[in-house]
Amino acid sequence: MSIVDDLVANLVERNAVRVHGAFTIRLLDGGVRITGTLASTLRDQKRNKDLLNINVPVTADVKIKDIVVPVPNIP
Repeated sequence: MSIVDDLVANLVERNAVRVHGAFTIRLLDGGVRITGTLASTLRDQKRNKDLLNINVPVTADVKIKDIVVPVPNIP
């Protein structure tokens, strides 16, 4: 086997990622606010051990410009 094959086998085939969390989406004047927490666990399936636990807080404000919808003239 090559080094690349060993790397792929060790990182991809043996490990599993579990992701869970909750988000809140709020409508604001001119945009959206997203808040919440994302939790992720990287698990080695061969050794049956958790390798990495990550908790990530999420806060995002998205601004939306005015949307103009042209209306056709109705005679």
